[in-house]
Amino acid sequence: MECFIHPNVPAVGLCKSCGKGVCHSCALPVERGLACSEACKPFAESLSQLQVTSIRNIGLYSVQRFVQPLLALVFLVTGFYLFSVYPSDAFTWFILAAGAVFALVSIVSWFRFARQR
Repeated sequence: MECFIHPNVPAVGLCKSCGKGVCHSCALPVERGLACSEACKPFAESLSQLQVTSIRNIGLYSVQRFVQPLLALVFLVTGFYLFSVYPSDAFTWFILAAGAVFALVSIVSWFRFARQR
């Protein structure tokens, strides 16, 4: 591939914004990539930030799959204990309902994850 401005010069990379080939003298470095011009540079930088945010969110999603079942277990065990001590208390029913919601969300999340693989 050749530079889009200099026809006989080999490209060292692609513009992150528009995908044009750029040579060493035309390339403007941006975080995690290159830009071909000052016009493309702001979009390329924004795209890089979006990619970094997405990568961080993937880690958050994987942690969520383990935290939700743990919260469900804590709420359900606490709720059943409170139910044995205070069976007619509204707070007891709230804790049991919260545990049931966390358990349901965990089950749905695990099924969605298993179906994606």
